Amino acid sequence: MTRKKSPYRRILLSVLAFCAVLCLFWCGFGSAQRANSREKLQITQSAIQKGIVSCYAVEGFYPPNIKYLEEHYGISIDHSKYIVHYETAGGNVMPSVEVLEKNSNS
Repeated sequence: MTRKKSPYRRILLSVLAFCAVLCLFWCGFGSAQRANSREKLQITQSAIQKGIVSCYAVEGFYPPNIKYLEEHYGISIDHSKYIVHYETAGGNVMPSVEVLEKNSNS
């Protein structure tokens, strides 16, 4: 006797294959999004560092705060995405800067 293949089996296999492909796509998209987020964070950090050095080279002192960099050196920071911890120790000591992502789920 030959077993008759159920048409539902093919449909089930197709649905499972589609779900597997969809899951792989979703995971890949999430990974790309996290990598993009890390890169934007690094770009922001680098722009702030370059602005600090430029200010010192041009004006002879380090910027007193982030606002100064934004107003005088065109540094653009998305404050809705990032928290910038800027700590100065005087006009001739390079400030420490840390950029953190808000609501980071990493």
